[in-house]
Amino acid sequence: MPVPCEMVLADRWMRWKRVTRGDGTTKQPLTADGRPASSTDPSTWTALEQAENSPIGDGLGFALGEGFACIDLDHCYDNRGYLTDWAKMLIAPVTDRTYIEISPSGDGLHIWGTAPQQTGIRIRNTLGMNIEAYTQNRYMTYTGRTFRGSPAKLADLTFLLTVIPKLA
Repeated sequence: MPVPCEMVLADRWMRWKRVTRGDGTTKQPLTADGRPASSTDPSTWTALEQAENSPIGDGLGFALGEGFACIDLDHCYDNRGYLTDWAKMLIAPVTDRTYIEISPSGDGLHIWGTAPQQTGIRIRNTLGMNIEAYTQNRYMTYTGRTFRGSPAKLADLTFLLTVIPKLA
C-alpha cells in the first residue's frame, strides 16, 4: 500500500467500521483492538503496522492534525464514471505533487497533504460540489487505492484550503 513517508512515521492510525444510523451510514473509528477510538485522543491511535495487522472493522483511518490535512471530494464522478469538472479543478494544482486516493465508496477522492490547523470546511452547492476539508480534530478513512498513480508524498494544501470556501 502506497503510504506517504510522513504518515508512515506518525502514530496517528486507527481502524474504522461502517455503522448504520437512521437512513444513512457512518464510519466509526476504532482502536486496533476494537475499542472506540477518537480523532482527538492520541491514546486511541497506533502505529501504521499495528493498524494494518489488525483484523478489526472495515479499514484504516488516520487522525488529522499536527500539520496533516485531507480534502474529501464526495460523489465527484459523473454518471459516465468521469471525474467532474469541479473535481478536476481542485486536484489540478496538486496532481503529481501529493497523494490522492479513491475513497471507500469508490465515487470520491481524498487529497492528502499538509497545512496549518484551521477550522474545518464543508461545501454543498447547487453545482453538485460535495467537499469537506480538515486539518485537525477529525479522522479520515485511508484506502491505499491510489488515484492515477499519484506519488506517495504530501504537498502543502494551504492554497486549496483558501480557494474551497469561495466555492460555496
